[in-house]
Amino acid sequence: MKTLKSILLVLFATSLLGVLAVVSTAQDEMSGTVTVSVEAWMVEKYNMVELEKRFEAAHPDVDVVVITHEGLGANYLNIFLEWAQTDASTADLYFGGLTSQLAPAIIDDQLIPWDDTLTDELAPDMWIPAFLDSAHVDGVEGSNYPTLPGLGETMNFQYNKTLFEQAGLLDADGNFSAETYEDLSKAACELAKLEVDGQAITGLEMEYGINFAPDTWMAAVIAAEGTYLKEDGTINWDSAAGKQWIEFQKSIIDSGCGGTSTFTDNNGARNGLKAGQIAIINASNSRSNEGSNALCADKDAVAIKIDPVSCPDGDVVEMFGYPGGKGVMAFSHQIYIPRVAKNVELARAFAREAILSEYGQAWGAIQFGKMPTIWANYDALPENVNFDIVRAELEGPAVGQWQYRDGQVLRQAYVDELQLYLTDQQTVDEMIANLNAAQADADLTLPAARVMAQ
Repeated sequence: MKTLKSILLVLFATSLLGVLAVVSTAQDEMSGTVTVSVEAWMVEKYNMVELEKRFEAAHPDVDVVVITHEGLGANYLNIFLEWAQTDASTADLYFGGLTSQLAPAIIDDQLIPWDDTLTDELAPDMWIPAFLDSAHVDGVEGSNYPTLPGLGETMNFQYNKTLFEQAGLLDADGNFSAETYEDLSKAACELAKLEVDGQAITGLEMEYGINFAPDTWMAAVIAAEGTYLKEDGTINWDSAAGKQWIEFQKSIIDSGCGGTSTFTDNNGARNGLKAGQIAIINASNSRSNEGSNALCADKDAVAIKIDPVSCPDGDVVEMFGYPGGKGVMAFSHQIYIPRVAKNVELARAFAREAILSEYGQAWGAIQFGKMPTIWANYDALPENVNFDIVRAELEGPAVGQWQYRDGQVLRQAYVDELQLYLTDQQTVDEMIANLNAAQADADLTLPAARVMAQ
């Protein structure tokens, strides 16, 4: 009997040591330093300081270091080159960069897939398809998600309701929508007659720079035709809706009802909207929340804080879609881990617990209009008309950005050709011909092609 008790005690002690070893190992795995690199604007607009504090509080043995990187497409190529040449990375986790910008790294298999992380609250069916679909690449099972969407946006028009009310342009329900570009043109020119603080305002300021100009073209074509791509996967530069959009932009400038600040200042339209000097802009949906907070009478209520709230008096800036209603252009800033990263598990933990948390995604939406990419986090948002508008867009057809290896080359080509047309240095037909020529010379390799070749 004593022998049996001795054996049982030994077995119990062995089991206990095993449990303690597992616990100790788990604790050891959550220790060390994780470096997170974000686009510079994200430090404020995604509250990275607070996310860092919360993660370190939950994991006392982990030190989070947040650094920044430049968000232009050309700079991403330098980051990818650094990884390849040094077999090392400055950061373990990167946040920022669109799928169109990250295509070369995906094609060259420089990123660790997230597939085995997509379980429970991160299972594929928990995500907003309009954002997750653009992250998916066809190919070998287990390598389909080299990036994940950290924050999302849609392309639409943002307008100052106060100015629209002054111009008598709101409907019986207090809203505005444009069925045609003619409707929009008439509204812009009517608004351009108004003055704010003794200064004439701009009716409609559109995007003519690298930040959004190509995306507005995509959005216009998607709304009218459902997609901007041909059946062979190339860009349909000959689209009738695309040509109509380009000609509409020029007509607004030529009529004097719109400006050209975004030729040289990517933030020109946004800043004018926030100052109450521009009535309508067309950019990403986040401009509506930024504009409403900037124009809100209760500045203390919308001040940047740990627990933000929307303007108590309602949104000053709201949104409407492109004419056509056949779909929306949706894009997202991605999170990704280079294969040469040092602390992969810590990087995954920070992405899951901080960037993709309800707090992180809801905070970015309420304060700056950067939308959640997971439905549960979207459902946690407070009542807000702009959140409802974006939800309706995301529940319908959506198309993302092109993802060719030379995708950034084509974006720059569009901007260059557009500005030449808008300044009367070429015709619209010459512009379209030049874009077709640029596409013919570009490397149109897609991420899927690289993965399937493995």
